[in-house]
Amino acid sequence: MGAPLRSRAGTHGWRPGLAVAASMALVLIAGCAWLGNPGGVGSLGSGSSRDGGSSRDVSQGSGNTEAGVGASALQGRSGRNEANGRTSSSSNPAGILNGDLFGGDVPLALVEHRLGRKLAIVRVYYVLGENFPRRIDSQLMASGSTLLVSLDTTPGGASYASIAAGHEDGTILPFLKAVNAAAVRYHLGAIYMTFEHEANVFATHTGLGTPAQFVQAWDHVHQLAVSAHLDWQQGGRMHWALILSHWAFSEGRAGQYWPGLNEFDVLGTDGYNTGDCQSGQVKNSSYVSPSWIFGPVLSFAQTHGAPPVFIAEWGSVEYPSPSVRPNFIHQMQSFVASNPEIHAAMYWNGVARCSYSVNNYPASLAALAGMAHAPLFQGQIMAAG
Repeated sequence: MGAPLRSRAGTHGWRPGLAVAASMALVLIAGCAWLGNPGGVGSLGSGSSRDGGSSRDVSQGSGNTEAGVGASALQGRSGRNEANGRTSSSSNPAGILNGDLFGGDVPLALVEHRLGRKLAIVRVYYVLGENFPRRIDSQLMASGSTLLVSLDTTPGGASYASIAAGHEDGTILPFLKAVNAAAVRYHLGAIYMTFEHEANVFATHTGLGTPAQFVQAWDHVHQLAVSAHLDWQQGGRMHWALILSHWAFSEGRAGQYWPGLNEFDVLGTDGYNTGDCQSGQVKNSSYVSPSWIFGPVLSFAQTHGAPPVFIAEWGSVEYPSPSVRPNFIHQMQSFVASNPEIHAAMYWNGVARCSYSVNNYPASLAALAGMAHAPLFQGQIMAAG
């Protein structure tokens, strides 16, 4: 508690910290770069908004290629995990049954009542030295949501070499144990963990080490969990997600950060429809499709052992045309429906140079609510043992 706010660039740019009024007037931190130490809120249904955001141009690519799909088009897809043979806890690396997980970040969780359902999975972000869980994260787990937890180092902090050498074990291992203990306490059959998400984004990893040293650090952190029997295959609740920005896959660099299939359970990625949004302004209505952003991720997965895929962060800006973001949300619903290797999608409801927030946009909220209630997105984490 009391750690200074930090900002960190993610898939799409610098994200400055913002203090936002919630029900207890405490600062909350979420989103790819919201790595400070927040307090909690009194109620997830308070209607308070939290803004954190991002921007990075992806204006070159295909246009609107996927049509939106309604609930009727998704009937029969809720059993996709059984069809894929991943129904038992002993053979279910994604830890999900009966469909896909619908989720988002903490700012989306704070307005989940406007979607008419709780989020099945929520992205939360920590840096080395912070304690788990924060009050808001405890509230989320108590309400039945599982978490995808990032534990990151930052430029100027512990290097990959230091982590791989075990010099940070006294900080990392208690954190991992706390994550697993929280899953047990709140009766979550699966909780998700990632180390150093988006390690391929150079600007936010200056001085931490090479891709090969990242892999060594990942190996060490993962082995700490395995040795402590925190991993789901050793009797714990923890599933591991390797998360890279979508640029790693489209630029052919993902293999540099690949620790091997035995070191993680889910391949995650972050990507956004930002068009020409720069410095908080939208210069035109150019935008891309989900297949342009995430297609290379799926292609990489298919040629590297076909691990389950999580869209760990996604979103769209609101252009001058009010239909662009709702259309993109419909396209994402169709894209996920068409690609059964995707097992979860988490909307990032933030604001920085570009706004991805749906809070004050009824059409976008309605589109996201439609996605949230589609039969495909009623997936559940496997029952606690």
